[in-house]
Amino acid sequence: MRVYLLPLLVLFVAGYASLAFAETTYEIKIPTGASDPGAPFFWSEKSTGVTTGIITISPGDSITWQNADTAFHTVTSISQTADDVLPVKDDEDGIFDSGFFTADEYYTRDFDDLGDFYYYCSLHPWMNGVIHVVPSLGNVQSIDSVGSGYSDDGLGFEVKYILDTNLQNAVHVSPDEKSLTFRISGTSENDDITFILPSNLIENPNAVFVDGVMSEFESEYTSSGTKLIIPITVDSQEIKIMGTKVIPEFGFLAISILSIGIISMLFLTRSKLSMFR
Repeated sequence: MRVYLLPLLVLFVAGYASLAFAETTYEIKIPTGASDPGAPFFWSEKSTGVTTGIITISPGDSITWQNADTAFHTVTSISQTADDVLPVKDDEDGIFDSGFFTADEYYTRDFDDLGDFYYYCSLHPWMNGVIHVVPSLGNVQSIDSVGSGYSDDGLGFEVKYILDTNLQNAVHVSPDEKSLTFRISGTSENDDITFILPSNLIENPNAVFVDGVMSEFESEYTSSGTKLIIPITVDSQEIKIMGTKVIPEFGFLAISILSIGIISMLFLTRSKLSMFR
């Protein structure tokens, strides 16, 4: 009996481990026209919409670059170069190289080691980016219907974030204070949290408070909104983000409710006056 139990136990432990340490595959699309140096962007990360070619992942994750352009491209690793200098053949470091791949083809690579991995297209050197492999990244998650009571369609907005725990779904929206307040549900081992905030929800985020204390942060404008990277600690609970504008104080839904209230008040007043005639 023990002879059969041992293999079963090994299979169970292996299966549990694979669930506990599930890997994530990130997709980066090379858009149409990327071979033109005047193109608005050269990469587009599917889950966040970030178009800089910069992506942060965890060990064991993989990245798939898909060619949606009509030209040939490569994804070739290079050593770090100065920001204002285009990479050249001599900068290639041999860590990975997709070779040429054309329209509708793709290249996938796993990243197991921590560190920063720079890359470029050897045919179009202005197409370059970097992969940051860091521990305990967490997953891309989202909160739906943020500010639904203020948005014109009554549906609100989707806020994406990256964290190893969850944020509460209830987000405090203050048009008067021009702020959004999020609360972390559990404890996090991350050093920071990443937000993707739609520009129609909040414009020009310019101040961040973590548990009431002003915090430094990194920001980047993307096609999906503003990306914020905010430092946190294991004890952080509340994150307040302020901007120059948060969705109008009186959106369509609020105006509709106000209008119904005014009409109802006028109707009641008219009814009372008619009783005295």
